[in-house]
Amino acid sequence: MEIMGVRMKNLMLLLVCMVLLSACSNPKNYEVSKLTDDQRKELGKKLTADEGQKLSAWIMRNGLLGKDIPVGTTVEQAIKEQDEWLVKVKDEEARADELKKRVEAERKAKQEEFSRFLTVALVSKVNKNKDYGQRWVSLEIAFDNKSDKDIRGIKGVLKLTDIFDDKIMHINWSFDQGIPAKRSVVERGSGVDINQFMDPHMKLWNTDFDKLKSSFEINTIIFKDGTKINSPE
Repeated sequence: MEIMGVRMKNLMLLLVCMVLLSACSNPKNYEVSKLTDDQRKELGKKLTADEGQKLSAWIMRNGLLGKDIPVGTTVEQAIKEQDEWLVKVKDEEARADELKKRVEAERKAKQEEFSRFLTVALVSKVNKNKDYGQRWVSLEIAFDNKSDKDIRGIKGVLKLTDIFDDKIMHINWSFDQGIPAKRSVVERGSGVDINQFMDPHMKLWNTDFDKLKSSFEINTIIFKDGTKINSPE
């Protein structure tokens, strides 16, 4: 019986050693902040491509961006933390995307509301050469007040694109000369000074009116009676 007891103890000791040896030989137990070149090579062979990418990304976030790699963090823990961080980022991106869609929907709804009161259209674009080689683009805009109230002024953004809908220029625009109820007014004498060293300016200069597409996003309508409508920020 005593011999059997000794054998059993030896067997248990052997099993414990095997477990400890197995734990020590698991590369995921290596401490990230103390990785040797040999350990890095071993990780390159034993980690999956996904695990390797996550470990590299974790090190980038924690060590190569002006911070110190946390002492004591194992490879396994680093991969887990990266998984958790990715889930958090995905959730934040989903919330941001949802917010963007909601804001765009509110803006679209507000523009539809504005359209019941006012229509804005670009009716002319003419290039003009000024003194000393300066260039200027004259833009004439028509405002059609469809409401029963006089409009005192409006503010918005004139958006200009080419025939492919590629952006040329967005111009903040305001008009405060008044638009009588059920009447149309054309604003003349306004435009853009062209900077020859700015690509959008030169694209506007070189694009003929018949190849220019425009839209006007209204931000504010102020009526003569003092009431006003604003678009969501």
